[in-house]
Amino acid sequence: MATDTLQSACCIVGGGPAGMMAGLLLARAGVRVLVLEKHVDFLRDFRGDTVHPSALEILDQLGLYEKFLERPHTKAYRLRGRFGSLETTFADFTHLPVRAKFVALMPQWDFLDFLATEARRRPNFDLRMGAEVTTLRTADGKVVGANPKTRDLWRLGKHGAAQPAAATAADCALSGPCSHPGAAAWARVSARAGDGDRSVTRMRVTDYPQWSEVL
Repeated sequence: MATDTLQSACCIVGGGPAGMMAGLLLARAGVRVLVLEKHVDFLRDFRGDTVHPSALEILDQLGLYEKFLERPHTKAYRLRGRFGSLETTFADFTHLPVRAKFVALMPQWDFLDFLATEARRRPNFDLRMGAEVTTLRTADGKVVGANPKTRDLWRLGKHGAAQPAAATAADCALSGPCSHPGAAAWARVSARAGDGDRSVTRMRVTDYPQWSEVL
C-alpha cells in the first residue's frame, strides 16, 4: 500500500477540547493546521461535560457565543454538593465579571463537534479522524512530523525544517503534587421520583443526569 506524505505548517496530535480549540484559533490566524484524532468520532461519556465561563468568554470574543448556545445545554449558575451530612454550595458563578455567569452543561462530543464545524469553515484547517499517532519524526533534535496509523498509510511532513510540527505529551508534563489525591466514581443514570441523593455532585447534562461520589 502506498504511503503519502501530507504537508502542514502545524500538526496537533489529539482532537480533545485543547486540540480542537487550538486548531480553530490557528486556522483563524491563517495557519495551515492539521489535527489528528485517533478515534473515528467524538462519542464518549464522562469526558468533562462542562464548558466553564472562561471558555465561554473565549467563544464570545470569537463571535461564537450565541451560535454555541443554540446547541442543547443546561446552565448551572451554582454547583452544590454533599460531603457527608453537609450539603453546601461550593461554586457560585453569578458574581464573575464575564458575560456567561454560568457553566454550560453539554456532552463533550457536542462541544467538540461545534469546534470542528467552525474550524472546517476555514480552508486551511484539516481534521483527520481515526488517525492514531504512533511515533513522532525528529531531525536535529526537533520534532518535524508525526506518523499516524490509519486505514490508508500516510505520514505527516511539514514546510521548513526549522519549524516544529508537533509536540509530545512529555513537553506538557505537570510538576508538583495534585491538589486532591482521591478518585471519583462517575455514572450516568436514569432519574426517578423519590431517588435519594448520596452523591457529592449531581448534574443534568441536557436529557440525562450524572451522579458522582468521591472514593
